Amino acid sequence: MAETPALIFIGGDAPHPHIIDVLPRDAFVIAADSGWEHAVNAGFTPHVLIGDMDSISAEHLQQARSMNVNIIEHHADKDFTDAELAVALASDHHHHTIHLVSGGGNRFDHLLALIHSLAAYAGDTSLTAYIGASRIHIIQPGHGMHFGATPGQTISLIPLGGPARGVTTTGLKWNLTKDTLKPFASRGVSNLVRDSHVSIAVRKGHLAVIIPLHLESSQ
Repeated sequence: MAETPALIFIGGDAPHPHIIDVLPRDAFVIAADSGWEHAVNAGFTPHVLIGDMDSISAEHLQQARSMNVNIIEHHADKDFTDAELAVALASDHHHHTIHLVSGGGNRFDHLLALIHSLAAYAGDTSLTAYIGASRIHIIQPGHGMHFGATPGQTISLIPLGGPARGVTTTGLKWNLTKDTLKPFASRGVSNLVRDSHVSIAVRKGHLAVIIPLHLESSQ
């Protein structure tokens, strides 16, 4: 797998300004349609522009062309969102780590579809999405996560596409031991970090780990 991380900027609202501080600077940068503007405004020069080009401005599209950026244009009548095309591209290039950045916005349908579609690419890949002021990790069976955390921090565990079985955690106020988190229920919402290190594993199913970030401008 490629050692260089992939960094994807998608369209919609601009990223939270303080998210930029935690993004890798040495990344292979992919802009999904109007995500080009967000990437450039954040100080990144995309290596690839991908999408149906229905929301990028003519000015920014011309800018991409003048910079000889690799432009991969898709027909508007496609089966995948621009964001999913970008993630699939990063996966096809075998990047071991993928970071996706979104400001959120008012298209809840896009955000819901995005989070679910990420699960298909989270096998051997470390996939992190920054959406608004939250960080989201997708966990598949056999690919648990361990990370440093701040006691008192909120963390939510949301099953995707069906039940998440055999969920085991450490470092949380309400730890789980081979538990099942069911869809259409809110049991995994708003747990709290108790220790400085947290681990999360799942035996079967997919799990979204959502961590609201304590960013300066959100205080």
